[in-house]
Amino acid sequence: MKRSIKTALFGGAIFAAGIAQADGTYIIYGPSAAASSNSGGYNWENGSATQDFRAALDSPYNFGKFEHYDTVDTRIITREFGSVNLSLYHAADCIISPWWWDNDVANSAGSFAAYRISYLFQHGTDLILLSDSPYADAIGEYLGVPTQYGGTTVAISGTSFPFDGPFGTAASPNLAYSVGYLNPVDITNTGGEVLATDTLGRPVVAFWEQDAFSPGSGKMLIVTDVNSFTTAADYGAMNDNAKFALNCVAFILAENTKPGGADCDKNGVLNIDDIDCFVDSFLNGEL
Repeated sequence: MKRSIKTALFGGAIFAAGIAQADGTYIIYGPSAAASSNSGGYNWENGSATQDFRAALDSPYNFGKFEHYDTVDTRIITREFGSVNLSLYHAADCIISPWWWDNDVANSAGSFAAYRISYLFQHGTDLILLSDSPYADAIGEYLGVPTQYGGTTVAISGTSFPFDGPFGTAASPNLAYSVGYLNPVDITNTGGEVLATDTLGRPVVAFWEQDAFSPGSGKMLIVTDVNSFTTAADYGAMNDNAKFALNCVAFILAENTKPGGADCDKNGVLNIDDIDCFVDSFLNGEL
């Protein structure tokens, strides 16, 4: 199809839709209290340990039109799911697993929950896994990236994102209480990259870009500690752990390479080439 015809027929509407999506909403679902009955204060729905983190994500002053920081303008909304099914595929941009006991994943979130979340991930849904132990890593284990038991509170280090990001420089974040680590071979073999290591050089934060795990897969962030994003993070004072956690989420948003963003060809410029890219994606069934 000639480019002029593409532009005339589809350009304005699709380009406008792309801008709306770039400044749109990103919905993060986590397991309900009923689906994670053994998570205690770490359950996503109403746990005392997770609520400050969840409120920080929901705040339009962090993510959205009123953001105080130089983040993407995407509005985050957090929700819960009781079971994993196809309706979640259509509703969720991202699934988060805080401290979620393996037995609850297997028995309280519907049949084959780890498999089903893996299916959603491999069909474009993003994942954030705060897997700090071998008995709270069912999803990561199913995907071939299990957590190894690492010990207790430890400082972590790395370069660039997410230590330095839109929420500030996190000079000395740490993993707190019971923590784990990942096998670097598992990360490499599944297409991921290490973002942070502990004092022994073991990977504790890893990231998978879109399509890296498998063709069509979403993005995935694994942090081998739930407390680093929850009880160790002070979102009021914005301490180093809070900066680190929000930088991690901003990293997922800023690194968005899914078709449909306003800068469709990802060259940093909004122009006629993006309209051409939109239409090609539309006609190829990618939008």
